[in-house]
Amino acid sequence: MLADLLALAWTALWVGAGHLVERLFTRLDVIATGVIGAGRTFDGWIQTFQSAVPPGVPYLSDFLRQTANALKLHSGDPLIASGEAGYQAIHMVGLLLGVLTAAVPIAFLALVYLPRRLRLISDMRGVHLTIRRALERPELSPQMLEILAGRAIYTLPYQDLLRYSRNPAEDWYARRFERLAQAEMARHGLSVERYFRPPA
Repeated sequence: MLADLLALAWTALWVGAGHLVERLFTRLDVIATGVIGAGRTFDGWIQTFQSAVPPGVPYLSDFLRQTANALKLHSGDPLIASGEAGYQAIHMVGLLLGVLTAAVPIAFLALVYLPRRLRLISDMRGVHLTIRRALERPELSPQMLEILAGRAIYTLPYQDLLRYSRNPAEDWYARRFERLAQAEMARHGLSVERYFRPPA
């Protein structure tokens, strides 16, 4: 449970970090907003200029209108278009950076922790089912003790076995399975000492 809680905390931490990175990066959109504002300001000036062009003056009126249209085409409108494209790009890159910031550590956790956790869950389900069936009897059968002891011998670290048996190999070959079986059951959090005979 502690390992699961730590895994959840790790995931939540990196999700928060990814969100923070996205927020920090998208603050750069003020640059794009400024460019858009500058383009609109230019367009406003050009519209004011167009409205001030005197109508009906031969050559002059057409020349001033064409000049205003050219200014709008080459200054205001391109600035607005560039600013909008930059705004979208900043938010897209910010989202991508946020996702990558969170995804890499979470993927590392998933690759390292989840397979072992899923194997342990599957293993524990099998052991619990077997133990539950065995505990319907007043004591563990010799066959069940041998199965549990065999699992302990082949799967538990030797240091863990030494906490239950001074010589695990000797106990196994002498068919003294109780201590080894207790080690296997303890690994899965099972406490069923009442089904073992008290030590002499």
